[in-house]
Amino acid sequence: MKYEWIDDYLLKMPGVTKDLQKDWNWIRYQIGGKMFASICLDDNDKPYYITLKLEPLEGNF
Repeated sequence: MKYEWIDDYLLKMPGVTKDLQKDWNWIRYQIGGKMFASICLDDNDKPYYITLKLEPLEGNF
């Protein structure tokens, strides 16, 4: 993975779990069963984009 620091950073947060949702080919990061970030993998299992959940006002460009 090109940005290993992202995985390390997210996993250091309290209560974070990580799994692979193979149907979507996403690495998911969750707290209490709620996804807040994902790394989306291409057909060769290489990361090609990241999604982050945030408050609407923080994501308003």
